[in-house]
Amino acid sequence: MERGRNAKFSWPAVVLIVLIVCAISYLLALGISKGGSNALGNCKVLSLSSNQGVQVTSQGFVYYDGGSLGMVNAQGNTRWSYMIGAGCDFCATDAGVAAWNGNTLTLIEMDKGVTTYSGTMEGKIISAKMGEKYSAVVVEAGENDSTIILLDASGRKMTPYIEMEEQMVVDYGFFSGGTLFWELSLDASGTAPTTKISTYQPGRSHRGNITNTDQVLYRVLFQSSRILCVGETYVKAYDYMGTENTAARQLVYGWYLADADAASENPLMAFAANAQYDGGSSIQDVRLMRGEESQIVRFPFGCKALSVRGDRVYGFSTEGYVMIAQLGKQRVLAYQLPVGMDEVYGVTKDNTAILGFGNDVYLVSLP
Repeated sequence: MERGRNAKFSWPAVVLIVLIVCAISYLLALGISKGGSNALGNCKVLSLSSNQGVQVTSQGFVYYDGGSLGMVNAQGNTRWSYMIGAGCDFCATDAGVAAWNGNTLTLIEMDKGVTTYSGTMEGKIISAKMGEKYSAVVVEAGENDSTIILLDASGRKMTPYIEMEEQMVVDYGFFSGGTLFWELSLDASGTAPTTKISTYQPGRSHRGNITNTDQVLYRVLFQSSRILCVGETYVKAYDYMGTENTAARQLVYGWYLADADAASENPLMAFAANAQYDGGSSIQDVRLMRGEESQIVRFPFGCKALSVRGDRVYGFSTEGYVMIAQLGKQRVLAYQLPVGMDEVYGVTKDNTAILGFGNDVYLVSLP
């Protein structure tokens, strides 16, 4: 009996054991890896002389240091550098880099960094984007007007130009293998804002319109047979002729599309709760959506940014974690980042995170 009494645990010891068990269970439930940087694979750093812009592509990233543009692949190797001069803006896509200053435009092919076009536009350039077969340039055409100029692969300007009178160009790009062009515009001159998506065959014809008056559209995703239009209230699906499939309409009121894998045929979309996305607080409640599937998950740590690649949503926390969510899985995995960061630039096609801290750019291999 004496031995039995001596074997009993004191109350403080019992409480301590319970707390330890709960802590271990919590960490296991969150899927937090104890492998640290080893669990994430390689980490490389590139120090820029001056960081005046970093944009991620599927193969790596493009940066501007105030005088030159450079392309770095996902392995951290510099593929090319191009002297562009001071005061430039740029847009990097998988096809190449469009850089502009005033009314001067330069188009740089992505693989080898060679110039495919350099010349002037009819007005001050607002933005430009390079596609697989064509490029698009938005230039000022008046106080509230702009013009979209399309160029072919040789840099020849294609007519007719697309005149945007009393409309703000929100976004634009190419689809159907780069053979067709689309633009999303906002007309705020009426009693209610109206957003419109127009599609074109470059150098030939205007193909169709999608007009929305019941909500403001802010993102467009293209599939082989339909167009997904993301707005404040709904995600709507249209065919290429502009007819909506009302059965595929999804209610997303209260959620904002933080990112989507636009290169996918059936893109995974990651929505953040409006209050967390707009309110300056970190993102924890995330809605994953693909086609008719939808699921809400809660991240264990607040995120400053979300990035979607393939079937995964990556959330990057200011507390030093990267979290991974997948549609159909309630469990969110979390791994400690091997570096500190104050910028999340994006994730490449092979799941390399491009992160920044000051003039340093980190390339971290993700699971």
